Amino acid sequence: MATIQIPIDLRNPGVTLVPGNAFWTVLGLTAWDAGHWQFVKDVHGSIFGLVRIPKNMAGTPAAKVKLVIAANATSGVTRLDVLHKAVQSIATGESLNPAALVSIGETDVTVPSTAYLALEVSFTVSEAIAAEDELLIQVFHHGDHANDTLAVNTLLIDAFLEIDVV
Repeated sequence: MATIQIPIDLRNPGVTLVPGNAFWTVLGLTAWDAGHWQFVKDVHGSIFGLVRIPKNMAGTPAAKVKLVIAANATSGVTRLDVLHKAVQSIATGESLNPAALVSIGETDVTVPSTAYLALEVSFTVSEAIAAEDELLIQVFHHGDHANDTLAVNTLLIDAFLEIDVV
């Protein structure tokens, strides 16, 4: 058995409930230009994506959604949540329009004391998944929550699913 990381295809910002509060942009750093998603400070924002569960999934693993975030700040807290819904293969006829997504739970994340330092945040998938499911993902920023004290936008650098395979 091995643990692998599969990139989550982050496709689009939320447009139904919180339009304009998350966006794709490029940051010019010293030696490279970093394309990333960004959550606007002090407001709710969301980004949607999906990831396919591999055929060789090991039993019923504890799958995790991992986010790599950063900020141009040296202090503060950003509040994040990951919501998900496992949709069985298209052959079963399950709808890609579920009534709701399952929240993993809001997490307060203290940014590192160095600006632009990458920080990995882990969320354990709480729903049963099966091989070849499409896992619908929503990354949600609770920017107007009292615990969210970050004075700048939250940068979402990467997102992936960590899962055991055989």
